[in-house]
Amino acid sequence: MNYMAQQSSIDLIYFSDNNNNVEWDGLQVCVPVYEVSFLKKQTQQLLQNTNAEWILFWDIKLGMPDRTILNKLAAKPVDLWHCGLKLGTAAKPDVLNYVHPTWMYNADADFEVTHTSFRSSCRACMVRVSALKQLGGISAEYQSVTMASIAMGYRWLKQGAIVRYAHDMLDGINEEIQEVPLHDEFVFARQFFTKKWQYWTLLNKRGFFKNLAAWQKTKHVKYIEHKPCLYSSEKTGAVVEPKKVSVLAPTLDRYSYLREELRELNEQTILPHEVLITDQTDENRRQQLDFSAYKNLTVKYFPQKEKGQCLAWNKLIDESTGEYVFFFGDDAYNIKPDMIEKMLQTMQRFDADMVASNVIEKGIVYGKQNYHYYMSDSFPITLIKKSVVEQAGGMDMFFNRNVKADGDLAMRCYLNGALMIFDPSAEIGHHRAPSGGLRAHNARVITNFMTKNSITKVLNPSTSEVFIYNKYFSWKQFKQYVRIKYFNQLLIKGNLLKKILRLIFLLFKSPFMYRDYKKAVSTTLAEFDKRGIAVKK
Repeated sequence: MNYMAQQSSIDLIYFSDNNNNVEWDGLQVCVPVYEVSFLKKQTQQLLQNTNAEWILFWDIKLGMPDRTILNKLAAKPVDLWHCGLKLGTAAKPDVLNYVHPTWMYNADADFEVTHTSFRSSCRACMVRVSALKQLGGISAEYQSVTMASIAMGYRWLKQGAIVRYAHDMLDGINEEIQEVPLHDEFVFARQFFTKKWQYWTLLNKRGFFKNLAAWQKTKHVKYIEHKPCLYSSEKTGAVVEPKKVSVLAPTLDRYSYLREELRELNEQTILPHEVLITDQTDENRRQQLDFSAYKNLTVKYFPQKEKGQCLAWNKLIDESTGEYVFFFGDDAYNIKPDMIEKMLQTMQRFDADMVASNVIEKGIVYGKQNYHYYMSDSFPITLIKKSVVEQAGGMDMFFNRNVKADGDLAMRCYLNGALMIFDPSAEIGHHRAPSGGLRAHNARVITNFMTKNSITKVLNPSTSEVFIYNKYFSWKQFKQYVRIKYFNQLLIKGNLLKKILRLIFLLFKSPFMYRDYKKAVSTTLAEFDKRGIAVKK
């Protein structure tokens, strides 16, 4: 979609030591004191008077902003543009490292890459007025504007706003990471963490007594409901521009599922440009597929002797000729006739690079669905621009016979600046297949779901988890991830006796789990040495 950088209506709230007006073709408000309650009051007053589409928050000490760049950004379907990372907001808040240490958006991309980041700064950010009115601005509970800005960015992202870091808002500026008050860290924890995870943070964050004092002083802070609420994901009547979509469907001994998938793809309102299949089933078990039964589809079939998911995916990526690739696999079902159309509509609406579908696992009972868009942090059955996949380098062969290959690709796409949207209305079923796929390589034999319902099933961090979380996050963040993984396995479903038996079993099993964990770490560090990857301290 081509967005023209036309003149946009932008009002200005600027920080300055004096009250002198600046040259600006819209309403302007000077904030002489860089203080949370004063800034909040001035913002509310401007909101009552503005007719502009955007409000720019700006520190005059940074120089005047480039209006051409602002117009270009304002033409995009984004709700909050900022340059926080260059102004010292990186890696904040620390408390997030004890609850979501390896969450995709807890990793900062290169500061010269425009990408999704909630770590905003009111010293250089531009917000859409309609979103500001609906979601609200900074919280007066914070002592520092720095932390109040970051918290607003986090809340907006969680509530479904499109929040992006724009590296070209500021040129030649790269300030050191700003320190924030411990009080503000625990305001953030109170606002966004449940009680269980507040206690967990207290026990794990270094400096227990200081943390406890800060936590007790923030008792009055209320938890904020931060579910997506800004953009409904229901299908609209907007005309969808058809695109060439290559559906990728590697298979391994799942022919009944594959035939079901092809039948439903054959009925799409916007047909795929092609369906590409790699078949890694053993030759003595391989079945003849009659592709003529799917008259609306162009199917390309590639038998493959060597097994491996990344090998299969990369083969199909290389062979695809569409502008978009749809990572489907071979075990999707209940594919609604307008599935591709719906995903393309979402792609078009947000000028997105990737759109993730809402995968409904067979046999799992879900609560009430929230049908509002938000920024995706995972890679389920996903539609993505082929150029984005190619830029990221495709699937990493380290994950060829193990889990997290899709998560690793998603991380690389994100760090390259890809805009990723989750479409909850694009629902699609997923068989919980007892065989085939990664189970053929003895991976994904035990799942998190299983450990929640069993006394004896345990789940160690796999080599692929150790790899991905050390590649993109610090050793401190990785250790917190491991602690949470083991802690969660204590919290199984069932009566008190079942929970006690679970604890006893884990105590018995812990030496063996530790041995396997150390082996996975050793394997990963050896791979890092081969690749020249340094572990982040």
